[in-house]
Amino acid sequence: MIILEPWSDDFNWATMLPVGAALFWASYSLMVKKLSHHDSPTTMVVYLLLLITPFNILLAIPDWSMPSGSTVWLMLLGAGLLTALAQWAIAKAYAVADASFVQPFDHAKLPLNVLFGFLVFGWVPPGRLWLGASIIVAAVFFITHWETRRPSK
Repeated sequence: MIILEPWSDDFNWATMLPVGAALFWASYSLMVKKLSHHDSPTTMVVYLLLLITPFNILLAIPDWSMPSGSTVWLMLLGAGLLTALAQWAIAKAYAVADASFVQPFDHAKLPLNVLFGFLVFGWVPPGRLWLGASIIVAAVFFITHWETRRPSK
């Protein structure tokens, strides 16, 4: 909520979309962990891509315009391949490791997104992002430390 800054005049319902995304991502992670007992990571990624495509089409229809130029098509193809590879990697990780071990690595997305945002777009995040990110990182370290000290069952 520090990063979203709900007390500002710029706050609106769309600002809460990342919170919804986090909820859906957590649900997805739990489902992948459960499915990994029976299905291979490749199977789960194919199912995911087949099931999510209709939803993405519905969300894209209001603002759809056909991409033009071979560079745009190559970027879209690259983004699709990288997305499939990322989904396969997370599914494989959940298949071979405990979710409590895998999940902290998901937080690496934040600094990587900031880094690439700066390198590609020259975007420097505001101070509140750094404060919120620091809280998230500190919480991950605390929980990881707490879990390692707790006696196993």
